[in-house]
Amino acid sequence: MDEKTQKRIKIMNSVLVKMEDIKNSQKSLIQKIGVVEVQLFDIQSKDLDKELDKVMQRASGTLDIIKQATEAFEMKRNRLENES
Repeated sequence: MDEKTQKRIKIMNSVLVKMEDIKNSQKSLIQKIGVVEVQLFDIQSKDLDKELDKVMQRASGTLDIIKQATEAFEMKRNRLENES
């Protein structure tokens, strides 16, 4: 494997680590929203509950996008490694 390819793979690995951090942050956000929704259950705040539901849907969609993008990028990195 040439030096340029090694450098590229090293950068790609760094990006994958950061993508994993982003994915974990998004999961944490979803968990925190869930906790707030449970707390709101007792006080019946329909307006806030409705807005949090929107946030939860978007956060879940974003998590799916992050997962798909990470998997595709990882496959690209793997191909580069295997070709070298």
